[in-house]
Amino acid sequence: MTSFNDTMTSLLQNKEVIAQQKIGVLKAAGPDAKKFLQGQITCDINKLTQTDALYGAICSIKGRIITNFYLVQNNDDVLMLMSADLVEKTLLHLKKYAVFFKAELSDESEHFHLYSRLTTASVESAPETLTEKLPAITNDNGIKLTVSQYPITVQWLLTDSSNKIEEQNQELAALEILSARPVINLEQSETILPQWLNMQRTGGISFTKGCYTGQEIVARMQYRGKSKKQLALFQSEIPMETNQDILDKEGKNVGQVIKAAALSNGYLAQAIINTDPSEIDGFLIDNQTINHLSLPYSIDSAN
Repeated sequence: MTSFNDTMTSLLQNKEVIAQQKIGVLKAAGPDAKKFLQGQITCDINKLTQTDALYGAICSIKGRIITNFYLVQNNDDVLMLMSADLVEKTLLHLKKYAVFFKAELSDESEHFHLYSRLTTASVESAPETLTEKLPAITNDNGIKLTVSQYPITVQWLLTDSSNKIEEQNQELAALEILSARPVINLEQSETILPQWLNMQRTGGISFTKGCYTGQEIVARMQYRGKSKKQLALFQSEIPMETNQDILDKEGKNVGQVIKAAALSNGYLAQAIINTDPSEIDGFLIDNQTINHLSLPYSIDSAN
């Protein structure tokens, strides 16, 4: 397995990356907002506070992810930060259930900007698992959410649409892929189980909170372990693109790229691999070798 840390550290040395992201904002408001969402999302909304954000998903009855997101609390409102092209679909899905609660749902995307801020790692080594609670700070400038602290520090800065932040070193924004906490898009909606994105190891699934839509399938996958599919990271000097197939040296399809981005010296990608990467002797795209990178957390043991 290739270590990318030295190269990455060199790229970020004494630099701060700030890049605007195409993230949508769905707001849930009203006295029953949290109670309503608790029956729809994989994470435990009772742990959401002004200072603790969450990572989670909304699933179909078949356990497939409709959307996944970061949750932040903005005064009494809950804000779901997700791929911009999934806000409309998610609203339509949730409104079918919201009629039974004193909760109001709305697309607030036009009222916010979302920026990623990347700096060098704030911790020295990879944690065993990523915590459910993510540090969040609210002030006059907006909400700052710490998404990752290793192998780089990734923060999301949510600001009012009237408050723009100057972007810098955007050419390094691809490094955010290394946080290995994907947010899917509309094309990928209802095609992926949460465990295929390692959400059981990244704080995105609570196995103690009780029922939610798709919970039975997600729990069965966790405790019966019928699928070895998991998220993996890759680096390459050749182009890698979303939906590209990944093959082993015998030409067998072993996975597919779900997100890719270019750096000045190559490409980074997140992919869903069909089995434990350690069982595969070499990965190829278009008959060219690509490098498998270490995840910033372990997925060897169950929660």
